[in-house]
Amino acid sequence: MRAVATVLLSLLLLPAEAQQTPQDVSDTVGRGEFPGLQLLPPGSVVKGISLPRYENHRVTALVQIRELRVESRTRVTLEGIAATLYSKDGFRTAVSTPRATYDFSTMRAETSGRTTVRDGRFTARGGRVTYNAQTQKGLLRGPVRTTVSAAVFGRGSTPAPTAKK
Repeated sequence: MRAVATVLLSLLLLPAEAQQTPQDVSDTVGRGEFPGLQLLPPGSVVKGISLPRYENHRVTALVQIRELRVESRTRVTLEGIAATLYSKDGFRTAVSTPRATYDFSTMRAETSGRTTVRDGRFTARGGRVTYNAQTQKGLLRGPVRTTVSAAVFGRGSTPAPTAKK
C-alpha cells in the first residue's frame, strides 16, 4: 500500500511531458489494471511499506508490508503483512499473515499461511483468508480456531443483584 503512495507521488513529480497520455497502445492502462503498476514492471520488489488510511481526519487502518512483488499489471504478492484496523467504537483489530496476493482486476485478496485476526473480543486463526475489496467482506478459512473473550459474554447482560443490608 505504501508502494501505491510512492507510485502516486512519483507520478506527481514526473515532468509534464511524461504525464501526457501514452502514445503507445501497450502503455495504456487496460481494464482491471492498476495505473501505478505501469511504473513498476513485473518482477519489481518494494520493501518496507507502511500505509495509513484516513476517513474524515480519523485513522481507520494502518497496513505494514515487509515486501511487495509485482507479478503483473493486475497482480501483486505481499510478504509479511500486519494490519491494524481502528473502528469508531474504539476496537482495534489486528490482522497478520505471512503472505497474500491481490488481484486488481477482480479486487480480491487471498492470504496463504497462518492468518490471525485479533482484537479485545476474540482471536481467530485460520489457514487463509479470502477478501473481496468491492464488497469489503472476507472469510477466514479452515482449519479455524477462535477464542472468544469472557468480556464478550458480560456485555449487555443485566448486572447481578446486590445483597441488601
